[in-house]
Amino acid sequence: MIRPLKTLWFFLVVGMALGLMSIVLPPDGIQVAGFTIHLPTLESYLVKDTTSYADITDLIKNSEDIDSLPDITKVVPKEKFTIHGIEKIDPKDTLKAQAGELAKSIYRIKFPKGGRKELLNFFKKLKTKNSVRVMHYGDSQLEGDRITNYIRNKLQKKYGGSGPGLIPALQPYDSYASIIQSDEGNWLRFPIFGKVNPRVQHNKYGPLAAFSRFAPLMPDSLYTDSIIYHAAITIKESKVSYNSVRNFQKISVFYGNARRPVEIKIEEKGKLVTTDTLLVNTDFSVFQYVLAEPTKEVRIEFTGADSPDIYGISLEADSGVSVDNIALRGSSGTFFRKIDYAQLQRAYNVLDVDLFIMQFGGNVMPYVKDSADVIRYGKWFYSQLATVRKMHPQAAMIVIGPSDMSYKQGGKYVSYPLLPLVRNELQKAAFRAGCGYWDMYEAMGGYNSMPSWVRAKPSLAGADYTHFTPRGAKLIANMFYNALMVESIRK
Repeated sequence: MIRPLKTLWFFLVVGMALGLMSIVLPPDGIQVAGFTIHLPTLESYLVKDTTSYADITDLIKNSEDIDSLPDITKVVPKEKFTIHGIEKIDPKDTLKAQAGELAKSIYRIKFPKGGRKELLNFFKKLKTKNSVRVMHYGDSQLEGDRITNYIRNKLQKKYGGSGPGLIPALQPYDSYASIIQSDEGNWLRFPIFGKVNPRVQHNKYGPLAAFSRFAPLMPDSLYTDSIIYHAAITIKESKVSYNSVRNFQKISVFYGNARRPVEIKIEEKGKLVTTDTLLVNTDFSVFQYVLAEPTKEVRIEFTGADSPDIYGISLEADSGVSVDNIALRGSSGTFFRKIDYAQLQRAYNVLDVDLFIMQFGGNVMPYVKDSADVIRYGKWFYSQLATVRKMHPQAAMIVIGPSDMSYKQGGKYVSYPLLPLVRNELQKAAFRAGCGYWDMYEAMGGYNSMPSWVRAKPSLAGADYTHFTPRGAKLIANMFYNALMVESIRK
């Protein structure tokens, strides 16, 4: 039988021990065998919790579809007139006023002095140029085409075009929102960021910052042409209706560094439509074929004694807008200067890019220790922007900063303390390079807004307090799209 007094003493001793440990242990916990052990601080028991989280109710409500508005660029100035002695306002001006009210709820893109000029030229191209290309670079927030596909669908519905744009020959991630892709053969992917494969003896990685091969990568001294390799890629439209790329008609295969001729075949729904041979000993070439009619499924087959480095495959319409999703998990956006300058410049010229969207910053958050680290990253990032702009000055460029991100502190999820400084340095880098800057951190609610996105019903962000759910990705994509489009009507 347990005596009450002994039980009381047991809980008192345990409580005192825990209390002492909560004083001694650091607030961020200690690492033990790869795990972080946290204990509530004594202060958390004695002081009322004052942690507050952003209210995103109006943000969700006001994220309307700007495409539902009339074309207010054609609305006449405000005019009053009188009917039977009663003063009236031109109804067209009422529409303009409604557009103005919606515009107030949109978190705007910021520009340096004179920085809107290139974006205005981009909007002119959307209306006058036969084909327009947008390249959306980013980190794991873009995985699975989760944000880009909403922007793509909006632009294509408004300005024409179809297809997923530029995709890798080997998909590095499990899911892809806009298409279903399957591979045959021994494909390998070689990225220039992260852990770089030491067997790659060059820095010609192409516009996706990675290339794919279906034959082993080996030096010339070990190369043999006695083995013939076969590989294929099948791409189909995704059945997810709101992510539909509808169809595509123009097929472009970007490649280089082939040591032997490789046969390429294209089949459309099981029917062979063309056969050709890829060029050898080139840095960056394109094989292009335009189908007689748009399709939703294509198979590309390769056969040869070696594999070229395949930098990407573009599937698009013969005209309209193409939007490329370039998701680079773990990247901080500091790889552009590592890629061969001449090759990357040629790639951008061949692709004829009209707008770059650079969405980075989130991956540095867990690693920057102080303001010096952040300032150093901002300078690195500026050098990347300046390099790309020098390569392809005719394109507009917008930088999207990181979202709010939370870490656990004393049992509560709070924003990383250096996140606002990272945002400031990225905006400084963007302005210095002459680019626009869209502040995703502030747009989604600012400090301590991520927990509100996680706890929304239904949830807008995942349990890692970093990445958006598909619903949240759609919301943030629509917010950016509205911010982009309002610039087309702003005087």
